[in-house]
This record gives sequence, structure tokens and C-alpha cells, in this order.
Amino acid sequence: MKVGVVGVGNMGSAILEKLVENPTLLLFVVEKDRKKLSTFLNSPNVSEATVEELKEKADVVIVAVKPQDVVEVLNGLRGFKGVLVSVVAGLSTNKMREITGVEKLVRLMPNLALKVGRGIAAASFQGLSEAEKERILTVLSIFGEIVEIDERLFPAATATIGSGPAFVFVLVEAFLDACVRMGIPFEKAREIVCGVFEGSIALLKGTGEHPAVWKHRITSPAGTTIEGLAVLERSGARGSLIDALYASYLKAKELER
Repeated sequence: MKVGVVGVGNMGSAILEKLVENPTLLLFVVEKDRKKLSTFLNSPNVSEATVEELKEKADVVIVAVKPQDVVEVLNGLRGFKGVLVSVVAGLSTNKMREITGVEKLVRLMPNLALKVGRGIAAASFQGLSEAEKERILTVLSIFGEIVEIDERLFPAATATIGSGPAFVFVLVEAFLDACVRMGIPFEKAREIVCGVFEGSIALLKGTGEHPAVWKHRITSPAGTTIEGLAVLERSGARGSLIDALYASYLKAKELER
């Protein structure tokens, strides 16, 4: 399959890093920054291209540019006959179709965990047959787990999948700071905290139970855990996290076009 990638920023470069691992793909890259582009041109299955050239060379085009640059790119892809994939926040499939005339469209909201093979992405497919969808999913598998959702839910997916990892990193950082405060050296703290988060998520996924069930199982009467939970409740930590995600959701709704 021939795949074009437009834009080699944080997300575009992460996408390319995974795509180049598949020697069966022929990759065509559009990027103005020569330094960013040169990183990938040493790969035998990567060639430089223009947006116009992608219309003839590619079966699939993945657009990973900044929102302010996307209209120019889409205008250049007018008349493209393949599958057009966008990871641009706020860009609806209706807008993609309006500008390009392309009927086979995929809207994605991935996150950068794809760099370590643990990403998750929300997806909405428009105009693809089931056979075409299965074929395109072989390419999109680089994004990790693909969760198909109604496109109207994309602002929520943007807040959770796109912005959510930043909030998780704040939590991890707070755990690390607490460990250091209690006397645990940073490198040991890092190992412990990452293990706590990974193990807790594995429990949730492995059992399918509600997180509140495990919270109560861990919490003993008059024990250490309930003392910490009481502090979290008094400080409004749960409400602050909900508000943070909802604020990101409202901003994502503003960006919709």
C-alpha cells in the first residue's frame, strides 16, 4: 500500500516512526522543514513528495498538520481518489469533504503513546465499505487500539484521548514528588510509581470491575488509605479532574468546524 503523510510535527513524526517499520508500505512525506524531513529520508521505503503529487502516488493520505495549515493542505488534495485520514483536532469529515471532494474519509484522535506501541485512538469512518475499512485498519493499527465512535463525540475524545495523558502525567509527577518528600530516591520512586499505575490499570482491564470496587477493597477501616482518601475528598481532587477534562472538552467543541 502507498501511504502519504503530510506534516512531521510531534504526531506526524510519531506516525512515521511506526509506519517505516512496515517494509510493505511505500511512504511519501510532505514537510517544509528539511531537518525534520531528513530524519526519515534514509529509510528505504520513504520518499519526499508534494501535496499535489500525493493525489497520484498515494492510496491513503494521513494529514497531521497544525489546524491553521490544514485548509491549504486540503485544497491541494482536491480531487484525491483514495482514503483521506485526518488527525487534526476539530476538523470534521464534513469540512474535509467540502474542501477536497473526497468521499472516503477517516477522522482520528490518537495520542502519543503510539510511540511505545500503547496508543489508543478514536475513529470515525465515512464512505468506506467494510472491506475498505478492514484494509485501512491494517495501516491504522500503528495508532494502537482503535475505538470507533460517533463523530459527534469527538470533542469528548479529544479531551480524554488527546489531552488526558497530560493530566495523567500531572498525577504521576505528584506521586513522584510525594515519594521524594517521604525520602524515596527519585529513580526508585519512578520505578515504584510507574508500577503502581500500570498494575492498577491492569487490574481494571483484567477484571472489568468499577474502580470504586477496587478502591474499597484496598481501604481498611481506620487504616492509612482512608486517611489519604479523606484528604483527596476535602481538597476536591475528583471534581477538579472532572472539571479539567470538561474544560478541555469545551475548548475542543470551540475548535470544531
